[in-house]
Amino acid sequence: MVIGGQGFMPVEGVKRAESFGPSISRIPLFRGDSQITRNYCAFWKQENSSKYIEEFADILKRKFE
Repeated sequence: MVIGGQGFMPVEGVKRAESFGPSISRIPLFRGDSQITRNYCAFWKQENSSKYIEEFADILKRKFE
């Protein structure tokens, strides 16, 4: 429905504008005069930490800085 101009596709977490082609356009969402934004957090128990979890946290940090 989105491609046919008949619907909406909410997308979150994209920092830079991605090209979806000429049939889809992106518009920001507003509540009043302020653009809607969300903060995301990642947590894990300290005793469950491992090199894989630490590496994943570093990847997330670089991706969303």
